[in-house]
Amino acid sequence: MRWLVVILICAVNIVLAENGTGATDAVLEPFDYYSMPALSQLDDFDLCLRKPNSVYCIVDFDLLEDGTPLYQFIKNFSTFSYKNYKHTKLHRGVCGSEHCGLNDTHANVSDATKAALKECFNRTIHQEYGLQVDSLSVRYCKAQNDHIPVDTLDYIVGALLLLLLFVNLGCSAYYFLWPTKSNEGNRFMLAFCVQKNWKALKHGGSAEGGIFKCFQAMRFYTMVMILGLHSMIFIGYGYTENPEFIEKSYDDFFKSLLFNARIIVQIFFVMGGFLMAYKMMLYAETHQFTLRTVPMAIVNRWFRLMPAVLVVMGLAMTWVPHLGSGPMWDAVVKRERDLCRSNWWQLVILMPNLFPFEHLCLPQAWYLGTDTQLFFITLIVLLVIWKWPKSGVPILSSVMVISLLIPFLQSYFMSLLPIRVSIFPESIRDIFGYNDTFYHAYVSAQGNWAGYHLGVLTAWFYHRAQTRKWDLGESWLLKLMCMVSIPVALGTVLMGWDLHDREASAFESAVFNTFNQNFFALAICVFIIGYFYKCNRVYVQSVEWGPLQPLGRMSYCAMLLHATVLRTYGGQMRRSFYATDYTAIMLFAGIVCTTYLFSLPLYLFVEAP
Repeated sequence: MRWLVVILICAVNIVLAENGTGATDAVLEPFDYYSMPALSQLDDFDLCLRKPNSVYCIVDFDLLEDGTPLYQFIKNFSTFSYKNYKHTKLHRGVCGSEHCGLNDTHANVSDATKAALKECFNRTIHQEYGLQVDSLSVRYCKAQNDHIPVDTLDYIVGALLLLLLFVNLGCSAYYFLWPTKSNEGNRFMLAFCVQKNWKALKHGGSAEGGIFKCFQAMRFYTMVMILGLHSMIFIGYGYTENPEFIEKSYDDFFKSLLFNARIIVQIFFVMGGFLMAYKMMLYAETHQFTLRTVPMAIVNRWFRLMPAVLVVMGLAMTWVPHLGSGPMWDAVVKRERDLCRSNWWQLVILMPNLFPFEHLCLPQAWYLGTDTQLFFITLIVLLVIWKWPKSGVPILSSVMVISLLIPFLQSYFMSLLPIRVSIFPESIRDIFGYNDTFYHAYVSAQGNWAGYHLGVLTAWFYHRAQTRKWDLGESWLLKLMCMVSIPVALGTVLMGWDLHDREASAFESAVFNTFNQNFFALAICVFIIGYFYKCNRVYVQSVEWGPLQPLGRMSYCAMLLHATVLRTYGGQMRRSFYATDYTAIMLFAGIVCTTYLFSLPLYLFVEAP
């Protein structure tokens, strides 16, 4: 009996201990993601502004740091900045007239507006979470019928665009009513003939006898992958209802690939370096290649690139802002209008990458500045080599070493992050502003020099192989290298997959920034040589498929237009975007289709002429 009593007493103690532990756990239950205030929220824009004297405000505010357990949880969560947002800074689109006692007199933001909004959010945040607002900034407030007025510049640009349209239609009608034989007639009128430009679009690549057919397909593939990355950036920048979709993407194998997909832009640099060097070498065989050639080539390049740029920039600064409205319209569409009106000249001189990224007009056009600077440097290098042919190997080798050494030293001594890590959530929200790594390592000429120069070396090798009649088509080594080139390129996208979970040393960052994208560029160079010698039937067919040729020709227009398509779509969204894999895929597909649809008239009426 004594043992039975002891056993019963122990059982009672265990039960009581478990009940006590459960009560304690209920009190000390740890916070989770959904314990934090929502990172961003949008009130219904149209419902708010239907009422008279209403006002809608876009607001950012920081939480006051204190010792409450919830704030400490938020602070600790936000310290993982490589893949988490800063949840101590919140973003709201609020119907001020409904929730904060404002009216349309507060549309012109003043200190009274800020004070009223701060008091309003302080009250709601404290009631719901026991937290307080530290500082608050108001981007803007919108009242009923608050629209951008049409001004003189709008009319001027509109008249010029209508004139361009009538010229195209007039020349097309002339050659439709009075057709001529192929390539006969006034060449200036033929340049604006839509029928001729449509035919050129359909038969892309035939002008070079099919040698460079692969470049059109590679342009299209590259542009599609860039649109995939920018679609993710769109979700990360906007008022996404579930920001954890972006934060968890860094741990998702397939989505994390997109955040290193920025290295695919090296395909553009490799192709740019190859075509520039190869065509200049062919030019030098039949023309004088002197110092005078340099300014002539630069002017020719300017006239080649600028018409489409001017049209897209003109629309962005005039008529696009009149096409819609929404809570974020002023933040993304009107903002680009204002930046283009003040900083248009940075793009006209083809030097946008030298200026702060957050203040660029058409920031997606940074590539044009980088490519132009590398174009100029390579012209000088080729001129020297052409004058002194024996210096070719030493000079090209020295440039290769220098182009690798500069980004290494720059990354090391400036303590830059690995480029892959520079695409972190808060940087996306700031449109990569004030991000030294993005500015110095990603969009700079020195950061992309090695990839461009690898394209130059590939052109030099291919030109030499042609002149010396090397038959590389049966080389088993080239066939093997060509076969592994695409797997190697894909492997470089995986490099640094763990860098979002730890802090890399300065040396590791420098090595990563020097070699990651250039291994990718080298693999693409091998692929190009393998394609020229038809070393792999599958690869050849994948880039010679007919429909890819016109799509590749439109890719320059798509590059210029796609950001405007994304901005207008995001600007007119009335409510927060709920991101899932399905909605992300549909967003991506919609952006690709819409971008290329709008690229067609831009190509036919502007780019092709």
